[in-house]
Amino acid sequence: MARALDILSAFSSVHPRLTLSELAEAVGMPRPSVRRIAVTLIERGFLRQDPDGAYLLGVRLLELGSQVSESSAITHRAGAAADELSRMTGETVLIAEVDWESLSLLIIGKRQPVQPPAAATSPVGRRYPLTSGCIGKAVLSGLTPASVATVVPKLRLTPRTATTIVDPALLAAEVAASRDRGYAIQSGEFLVGMAGAAVPVHVSGRVVGALAVVGTAQHYPSPKLHRTGRLVRSMLAQHRPA
Repeated sequence: MARALDILSAFSSVHPRLTLSELAEAVGMPRPSVRRIAVTLIERGFLRQDPDGAYLLGVRLLELGSQVSESSAITHRAGAAADELSRMTGETVLIAEVDWESLSLLIIGKRQPVQPPAAATSPVGRRYPLTSGCIGKAVLSGLTPASVATVVPKLRLTPRTATTIVDPALLAAEVAASRDRGYAIQSGEFLVGMAGAAVPVHVSGRVVGALAVVGTAQHYPSPKLHRTGRLVRSMLAQHRPA
């Protein structure tokens, strides 16, 4: 079981296709052993194999991933609000779950507009380090100031764009401002040409992630970002599960 999980974990957005040799090297196992386990994983739908012999993750993982998303606590809490925000704004709406152990964010839900966005947005299942950006600032703003003072120095604030916040003191100030108004905003900090507004999501008193509306920076000047932040905050407050 552990070896099968190691094989599945070897795939990533950077390495979506792996040859048998690459897979064996990645997991530190002999090629015959990897091939034998891979055959079983293919039979169960967890792996696929291209005609050229390269391995890819199978559709069974996609099926299971959708069940994870739909059954998660944050989806239960924010799913209805996400649906309504998508209808009202016509923009991409993201639900992100925070992992405080690894200080990372996982995009667990996405509501896509009928018209494709003008720029790329984060796909479901993508994990990112907790850093600058409206989602990162939103989840941090849900913490107490003392907790923020503990967490922020642990973050790896690497620049994704020219406007990414890499100064811990500046990020802490942005988080404090986000806490005061109840939402976080950003423009170009996480993806070039994209802007967004996000609100922290709490379940049983704990910050479990954030709900965000994202769109092109051209469509979201500062006043509209603030209006959108207030809208996300309002919709999340209105759509509380029974």
